[in-house]
Amino acid sequence: MKTLFIKGSIFMLILMTSCFQSCQQEEKPTIANDQEEEAVLETISTTDIESDDIDEITNLAEADVMDGMSGGKKIHLLCAIVTRDEENKTITIDFGDGCKGPRGRTRRGKIIIAYSSEIGDNMANRIITFENFYVNNKGITGMIELRDVSINANGNFVCTKRITDLKITFRNSESITFNGSRTREWIAGAGDDDPQNNVFKITGSLSGVSTKGRSFTHEIVEPVIVDWSCVAEGNLARVSGRIRVTKLFGFGDRTRIIDYGDGACDNEVTIITIKRTYKIKVVG
Repeated sequence: MKTLFIKGSIFMLILMTSCFQSCQQEEKPTIANDQEEEAVLETISTTDIESDDIDEITNLAEADVMDGMSGGKKIHLLCAIVTRDEENKTITIDFGDGCKGPRGRTRRGKIIIAYSSEIGDNMANRIITFENFYVNNKGITGMIELRDVSINANGNFVCTKRITDLKITFRNSESITFNGSRTREWIAGAGDDDPQNNVFKITGSLSGVSTKGRSFTHEIVEPVIVDWSCVAEGNLARVSGRIRVTKLFGFGDRTRIIDYGDGACDNEVTIITIKRTYKIKVVG
């Protein structure tokens, strides 16, 4: 009987160890190849660009409201209906079932901007959320906060851009989710009522995770310059700046760089890994 008990105990121990190892394998992504590393970096760069796009859409909507043109009227540039709710201190940007706007992008669903004080207060905090919102079939959820708005020593508006669970889901069901905060300085175009010539400088860091559990850190090591005059020509708003991606789970402790260029208007992003340097074109 004692021998049977010992054998049974050993069997149960082996079974429990096997189950534990199996659970660990399910929870952690496997070590991947160079192609997956590059795919994650390309997806990260695209997700960041979508965040800029949302900023500009809200700027366009706010400028329209301040011109006294909205209240259910369609903005030509946005291809959206913008509604101002003064009582609840919100602006709703409604793209309906889908329409084509800036940079030939088709948007559907809603973006909702909530204010900490009255609409039009440049110093007010803003909370941006989404309702069934898609850009060219990429789904966007989560929250963006523009907080602590002030004027710096250079006379420029500056604020903290806090990102909470900002998730971009792509056509193939892959996704990237960002959390963290950045500083956004408005270095040109402020106060002229033309959002399309706005230029921003962005600094700060984020953390993120991909669909497959690839966590990473994401730090701007050279300020990212976002120039919205480039968009009218069909190019990206990001014209320069470098982002360092580290601690990408499963790939070792090494640095990768996402480079947005030297200041020229184009639609290219340079990806630098330990193995190679190459360019991608970002469209749609």
